[in-house]
Amino acid sequence: MQHQEASTILNYTVSYLSLEMEDVKFFKNVSSNPATSFLKAISPDTSYFLYLYKEVGRKYEWTDWLRSEKSKLESFLTDDNVILYSLILRGVPKGFFVLDYRLLPVCDLAYFGLFDDVTGKGLGKFMMNRVFEEVMERDDVKTLTVNTNTLDHKSALPLYQKAGFNIYKTEIHKRSASSQLENKEYV
Repeated sequence: MQHQEASTILNYTVSYLSLEMEDVKFFKNVSSNPATSFLKAISPDTSYFLYLYKEVGRKYEWTDWLRSEKSKLESFLTDDNVILYSLILRGVPKGFFVLDYRLLPVCDLAYFGLFDDVTGKGLGKFMMNRVFEEVMERDDVKTLTVNTNTLDHKSALPLYQKAGFNIYKTEIHKRSASSQLENKEYV
């Protein structure tokens, strides 16, 4: 007789936010750290993306890409209009963000997150300022969007709101909690 593991159902709220580029609010008094840089990855390998994705999202049920086909992730990452940036601290990745320009004049901040060991140190504000710089370098973006949910880090929504994003829609969702998905590797 095979024993099935009971699945925990998670209820959560997704908040969709937008920011008109003319209303961008750079964070002030954010010190730049000479040991910090950003690495722009063009068409990154799925393994690199998944390393960042799992490190940031492990506690927050970031499992969508772990549940999808590798070809879908490859298609997303290799699209010329999707750009991944890694936050590098002392030569080591400590966070990342992904800008998705596929639906211009809207740019979606598809992913944004830090590794646990660097949260609460002002790097989220530092990284958000970099998001703004990258998007503003282009003249074809009018609106920046992002979404977050109640499973994400408790500072995610307040950070976006302090940066000038406004909630335009919320939705209630439910899903099964992850089990061993964080250990899934594509072959």
